[in-house]
Parts: sequence; C-alpha cells; structure tokens
Amino acid sequence: MNAFCLESESGLRLEGLTLGAALTSLTLPLAEGRRELLLGCRPQDYPRQQVWLGAVAGRFANRIGGAELRREGQCWPLDANQPPHCLHGGSGGFHRREWTLVEQASDRVVLALSSVDGDQGFPGNLEVTLCYRLAGNDLLIEFDASTDRPTPVSLTSHAYFNLDGGSDVRAHSLTLRADHFLPTTPDGIPLSAAVVEGVFDLRRERRLAADWGSHPQQRQARGYDHAFVLTPGEAQWAARLVSGDGRVTMEMYTDQPSVQLYTGNWLAGTPDRQGGVHEDYAGVCLEAQQLPDSPNRPELGDPWLLPGEHYRHRTRYRFLGT
Repeated sequence: MNAFCLESESGLRLEGLTLGAALTSLTLPLAEGRRELLLGCRPQDYPRQQVWLGAVAGRFANRIGGAELRREGQCWPLDANQPPHCLHGGSGGFHRREWTLVEQASDRVVLALSSVDGDQGFPGNLEVTLCYRLAGNDLLIEFDASTDRPTPVSLTSHAYFNLDGGSDVRAHSLTLRADHFLPTTPDGIPLSAAVVEGVFDLRRERRLAADWGSHPQQRQARGYDHAFVLTPGEAQWAARLVSGDGRVTMEMYTDQPSVQLYTGNWLAGTPDRQGGVHEDYAGVCLEAQQLPDSPNRPELGDPWLLPGEHYRHRTRYRFLGT
C-alpha cells in the first residue's frame, strides 16, 4: 500500500492510497486556512473499514439483484456480499485491491488494475486505468477499461464529502438535475423509475435535513440511498452541494447516466482520522455510475462492455470557496 499526494496551482490538495485507489484527503484553502472536504481514517484502518471509504467501487458499482448475471442463456453467480445481492462488485471488489501506480506528477496520478476472468464471479479479463487529476479547484476522475469477454462495467469513486469539515452533513444543501429517481425494495434493489416528489425533488436547492423522514422511501433507507436519473447535458453541472455554513460549494459534472445519492446512513462505527469513529450522516456520497441492477434489466440501460469497445467515465468535481 503506497500513498500519493497531488496539489494544483490554486492550492487544492489531494491525498490517496494505492489500496482501493482510495482518496483519503482533499483540502481547499480558505481565508482562515485549509478545510478538509473528505471523510477519512488512519492508513492502517483502510484495510478493515467496511464502507468503501473514498475507494473505487467496481467491477460494478451499486447492487446486482440475486448476485447473478444473465445474458444470452448464460448465467454467472456473483459474490453475494450483501446477501442475497452483490454490492459494489463483491467483498473482494476493486476497493480491496492493490492498484499499480503507473505515473505520478505534481497534479496527476495514473493507476491501473487487472481483474481476471471470474473475479468475484464476473466474466472476462478486465483492464482498468484510472487518472486522478487536479486543475485549479477541480478534481477530475477518469476511468478507462477494456475486456476480452462481455462483462458489465460501472466504476465510481465512493468518496464521502463533508464540505463543513465535520458535523452532520444534513446541514448541507443540494441541487440535482434529475426528474426521476429509482425507489427501492427494503434491501436496496431498484424498482421502476418514478418522478421525483417531496424530499426526492432536488431540482431546486434543498437543505438535506428539510422534511427528513417525510417520505416512505427515505424512512425505509434511513436517509437517501437512491439513484437519480440525470437530465442529459454534460456542459452543465449535474449536482451542486453547498456546505452548511455556505462557505464551500461543490459542482459535479459527469458523463454517466445516474448518480447515487447516499447520506452515510450506516457510517456509525467507521474509523476516523483521530482514532475514533465516524457517526451516521457524517458524509454524503454523489456516485456517478450506470443504473443499479441494470446488467439484467435492459429497461435500466445497457452496461455490458464488449470486446473491442472501451468503457469511459469522466467526472469532475469543482470546488468554490469564500
């Protein structure tokens, strides 16, 4: 497990580990000093934490119902690490793998990973390249992947943001450019897309704590843990998050079809940087990805990567401080 550190010309500083390609710290200079924007823990605790803290989720982010893949009469059983389903690629997914450091400069790092045929049950040998890059106050995350057999691919950064540098993230305000979201069963498997309503209508800026628990889907999940279908328009930000104190704004741009909004509903007990533990709702994830459970459900999209094709994912987080 090796560490890396990047810094942009504007002073945005990123730290990470090759284990899980995890992002461990992101600090933004403000008038009163640097503010930490990411949840993290001590390096020795990353191998044992169970919440994908800052790591890459893959080979397929989010849930695959029944922990199996079906395609053209074939079936592949997957690791059912959230029984009976497969979550974020399985218990030995990309978050538990040692990535190879291919290239490093002051403002960028390139990591690579080989996932063999049968890894967590997934078919095909998959070659993945990941680039983290800083440009001004922007963090860019770029994935590329290729395969020798058809396989579903959805890679994302499972970073937990807290733009206040601590405290309950529900004090933040969020805007999401999404007209539809995916309600779920009690165990997190998506149902059919539904028009956003109530606390799920985030098309205008909304404090996350506002009317908390007023929607049955939110009560069921103990918060937000839902995929939102993004309105196309790569030139526009897809999500906008504002700190509780109004000092930091994060804009998210992505070419992916959905974003999973997760408010850290099950963070309690996760190690923190001081040797203590995080509490529930200490961070919020905005995970750009393919729609969950889509490998077996064509109505949710086609995430299958074929030989000769390239999987590409580009997400940009822009930070504005006052």
